Amino acid sequence: MIDFRYHLVSLMAVLVALTMGVVLGAGPLQGKISDTLSGQVTVLSKQQSELRTANEDLVKQANNSNEYIGVLGSKVTPSTLTGKKVAIVKMPGVSDEAVNGINAQLKIAGAAIANSVTIKDSWFDEDSQSYRDTLASTLASKLGDKVDAKVSSQQVLATALGMGLTSADKEIQALVSNLSAGDTPLITASAVTEPVQLIVVASPESNEKETQTPLIKADLEFVKGVNTAFPKGTVIVGSAKNESDYVAQIRAEKLEVTTVDAIGSVMSKVSTPFALLADESGTNQAYGTEHYATQLIPPIPAPAGAEAK
Repeated sequence: MIDFRYHLVSLMAVLVALTMGVVLGAGPLQGKISDTLSGQVTVLSKQQSELRTANEDLVKQANNSNEYIGVLGSKVTPSTLTGKKVAIVKMPGVSDEAVNGINAQLKIAGAAIANSVTIKDSWFDEDSQSYRDTLASTLASKLGDKVDAKVSSQQVLATALGMGLTSADKEIQALVSNLSAGDTPLITASAVTEPVQLIVVASPESNEKETQTPLIKADLEFVKGVNTAFPKGTVIVGSAKNESDYVAQIRAEKLEVTTVDAIGSVMSKVSTPFALLADESGTNQAYGTEHYATQLIPPIPAPAGAEAK
């Protein structure tokens, strides 16, 4: 058993150490400590100022680059899609601002937005699975050889959407109305009166953090279905900033569909019309600067009347 004298000695040792610290800190070491701390504060302040200046310069450069790309896009984009009718399909997790930017650029290109489709949460949530299965089995018989018994309900429904938007057959066009009807509508869209030649799917924007769980677990069967229905003229615009982002997943699975990343950016908006043209011609690429991109920008067609050199 430890006796009282041991505790007394330990307590005295602590008091002596504290006393020495106070004496040294207030005496011989005070100046050195003060000088050291002052020097560190000066260095850190200088570094902070340099970093602030560097950040301001980078922001200015980025803004100038975006302005340049926007001006260049306004010069080379007009008339590239003249006479083309486009459907815009907005998935959950996409802002109106991003879609409006795409719409504006397509109109600059001369395209007409013939239909705007909003995919509702019910297309992906688990609570509506039974309804989707029943509807898919009903619509599958109208899709001919585009689907078989092996594909998922999601893919069947997405194929029905793609065919409904692009077909001149009134019965097939009615598939879009089927998807927006009932007690559990899967989409919001106007009735199809004329087929489109191009489809832009605006897919979910980036999760801020790699580990963040998306509000809607949008599986790749949706893209597979739309692309099955319309393999030439479909472009998926979205994010591939993180591995978990939708476009990054499409690219990682090596699906044969054209993608454009960095949705909402100037570069993405300018690239979209040209990506549509490239996909329509049978070229599938991953355009942009984010995960698994294969090319920076799509091919830009020569101006009308330009002579080949």
